[in-house]
Amino acid sequence: MFVNLSMTLRECLEKYPEVEDILYRYIEECLYCEGFKDEPLEVVLKAHKLQPEKVVKEINEFLKEKRRDGV
Repeated sequence: MFVNLSMTLRECLEKYPEVEDILYRYIEECLYCEGFKDEPLEVVLKAHKLQPEKVVKEINEFLKEKRRDGV
């Protein structure tokens, strides 16, 4: 697994900048909000009435596919 629910939004974006588009689809401008940057993904996603496990699963599948393709 690449990303987990306890990882902060900042950690996620620093380690995997390629997931920015996926996160933007879900949380839009809040992606750039300093207030959320140091919150765990679980908190950020729940604050947007999302299912955190589902979003993190999508992100990890994307990263896994990217790794498999050697990109």
